[in-house]
Amino acid sequence: MKRIYRAFKDWLYLPDGNEAELYNLTLFVILALSAIVAMVSFTKTLGIILALIK
Repeated sequence: MKRIYRAFKDWLYLPDGNEAELYNLTLFVILALSAIVAMVSFTKTLGIILALIK
């Protein structure tokens, strides 16, 4: 998990430091949850479309 978080920080050029860490973690958690919700929604939509085609 630390490697993913470090890659995330490097990818977005987020600042280092103790005062920025709370902001970085909050952004990381929000984006991770958004990605999970997007995948679930896409899977449900794909299932509905495939059920309609059959």
